[in-house]
Amino acid sequence: MEEKYTPAGHASPASILTTLAIGIIASFILPLLYIILCQLIPNIWFIAICAFSLGMLLGLAIDIGISIGKIRNLQVALIIAIVCSLLAFYVQWVFFDAVMYSRSGFTFKLSAADLQQLFVDMVFLFVHPGILFKEITALNEVGTFRIQGSDNVSGLLLWLIWAGEFLVIIGGTIVVAWNGQVKIPYSELNDQWMKRRKPNHLISFVHDKEYLLNQLRNKNFEMLKDNPEVITQPDYAEVIVYESVGDPTKFITVLNVTAPTGRNKQPKKKTVVAHFPLPNHAAI
Repeated sequence: MEEKYTPAGHASPASILTTLAIGIIASFILPLLYIILCQLIPNIWFIAICAFSLGMLLGLAIDIGISIGKIRNLQVALIIAIVCSLLAFYVQWVFFDAVMYSRSGFTFKLSAADLQQLFVDMVFLFVHPGILFKEITALNEVGTFRIQGSDNVSGLLLWLIWAGEFLVIIGGTIVVAWNGQVKIPYSELNDQWMKRRKPNHLISFVHDKEYLLNQLRNKNFEMLKDNPEVITQPDYAEVIVYESVGDPTKFITVLNVTAPTGRNKQPKKKTVVAHFPLPNHAAI
């Protein structure tokens, strides 16, 4: 028995297409909302938050696809996240550029003809990346927004801001998809994701990881038995159990919980053991 859950590597064509379809749909919808919000509130800090949110929400959409498609392959999940995040970044530029060069500019008061023309411009730019890049370069020369108390941001500084936007969107998508459903234990026997037992078990704070592991290897599971009284202590640990009826193996994750300090209002959680396998008959 391995000491850590390892995804089986399953990724059928149907599951990949399902996840890609959900990711691609999100890659078209979310960038439009992103540009609209950024135009409504052209504040650099608000834009940064929106870019971060775009990446996170796109990652969540891909994570839903992974869950539905039952993908258990980290590399495939990573590739899908990269492809969809690049598409989303490209789409937001297509929409932004089409709006900036539109005769009507950014406004909600568009006629049917204006909307049709905007759509045609977006399709044209989407299939002509060379022209899109030339127009982006022209926008960079004049700037697209200003920071309070200064002129329009342009040139190298604007390129750096756009590069940061790229990293935040791409990085956020990858982090969420990479650390999401694809890493949750899966029951190959029952062909379904394992269920997380609720509520979590509470145990004493784990000071010695190796001691805990040795106890588990020796099938001494007393340390994992639920002890709700420890919650009255400043520091304690939580045990997350993943299991599936009939599967001979279940998995546990142990988190040390430290009381908040200073300005922190939430306790800190640190993983001690991640997805450690136990026999399903283990009494915990």
